Amino acid sequence: MKKKIISCGLLALAAISISACGNGENNPDVPVEGGIIDTPVTITVWTTAGTAGQNILSGWVEDFKKVEPNVTVNNVKQSGGYDDLKTMIETGFSGNNYPDLAYCYPDHVADYINYGKAMRLDQFIDNPDYGWTEEEKADFIPAYLEEGQKYTIEGTYSLPFSKSTEAMFYNEDVLVGLDLSGIDATINNGMPLTNAYLQNLTWEELFEKLCPALIEYDKTNNIIEPCDDGVTRVFGYDSDDNLFITLAQQYGYPYTGIKDGKGTIDFNTKEMKDLLVKFSDYYKKGYLITKGTNEDAYVNELFTANQLLFSVGSTGGMTYQFNSNNPMNVGVGMIPQAAEGAPATIMQGPSMCILDHSDSNRSLAAWLFYKYITEEENTLEWGLSSTGYYPIRRSNLTDPAYLELSDETAAPNQSLEKLIARGFSYFTDVESTLFTSPVFKGSSTAREQVGGLLTQTLLNPSNVDSLFSEAVEQCKLAL
Repeated sequence: MKKKIISCGLLALAAISISACGNGENNPDVPVEGGIIDTPVTITVWTTAGTAGQNILSGWVEDFKKVEPNVTVNNVKQSGGYDDLKTMIETGFSGNNYPDLAYCYPDHVADYINYGKAMRLDQFIDNPDYGWTEEEKADFIPAYLEEGQKYTIEGTYSLPFSKSTEAMFYNEDVLVGLDLSGIDATINNGMPLTNAYLQNLTWEELFEKLCPALIEYDKTNNIIEPCDDGVTRVFGYDSDDNLFITLAQQYGYPYTGIKDGKGTIDFNTKEMKDLLVKFSDYYKKGYLITKGTNEDAYVNELFTANQLLFSVGSTGGMTYQFNSNNPMNVGVGMIPQAAEGAPATIMQGPSMCILDHSDSNRSLAAWLFYKYITEEENTLEWGLSSTGYYPIRRSNLTDPAYLELSDETAAPNQSLEKLIARGFSYFTDVESTLFTSPVFKGSSTAREQVGGLLTQTLLNPSNVDSLFSEAVEQCKLAL
């Protein structure tokens, strides 16, 4: 296309200066040369990113303008959390007040698909002119791309952006070097506890051997502060729904599925009931506490107050596992796994989706902006600045800047810097174990129901059959 030159005329200049008269930079309605989009278009991006993230996004918006001068990007931070953002988007569908590109979780996108608003993205990904090359596609962590394809219809409907997972944080100062052989000589083969042992626990080893020994050791050595109710506890898990879903995945028990293009509710099994009843016994003995059983208070608060020795939470919030008023060396390792079965760690963190405005130019512009902000140098910048949301490209994990951040050798003892370094180093070990569940209309309800189900079963296992049945019925109402 040829650039349009508009005569100012007012001063009857012999030579017309485009910069003096105005071009696309000063007048967004006038197309300019450069980029793939050849007519002016405005798109809107909605996220819930914090201040640091918003600053990075704003910088990318400015840089993207140099690549696609005909595209204007409105970067909007919405208040509230991810679910609040979903509500705003769905409310806006009827009045055409919703973004082109948005933070999302798969459960959200399943509902957007049901509204007919989520765009299939393969048309952009595989386009020979402006899509990803095979090399670029292969650079993204496979589990992240697969997450965007686990819907009731074929295709890719969301793509990764700010991803995290869960980790087990533990009090290294208390645990590493602790000799429990006088209580149970089978723990770590009778040797003092090591990081390698703690980072490779099974649920059976944790709750049948390690926790009982720690409770016994505490009786004479006071290594754990009692909780406010006077009970001594060892291990905390910050998400009841994640715990249920992860246990099902690790033990190979059904949770949900997709059959004939529809979601299925599959978790009402004897095996899952028996497992939760067993975990209820662990709860009663003080080995386990969850956010739900802790009256919805985050368990990291117990951990940083020495009222727990272990705390499982999102790496996106790893900084909350450290309190400068009570510093400790925080170990970071994989959450416990089933004694038999493939390792599994749940995937977390927002992705992005493109929402349909029946305007091909807007949709393409939204894709090009997403593609730009997930270029290799940008995903690295995002990951290194977020202290818990990891880069989404494999090449980032071997970048010198990432390796430097993951190196704890220069970090002070009992410092947040050491925790962050360990958290980033941890991701390279767990990346191959990431999993996500199928999503469909009603899958968000399934997640809510199993979270409550786990909480209630831990508290009162005698009602396990009725609790499971009621949860299933609530899930079916949402299908």
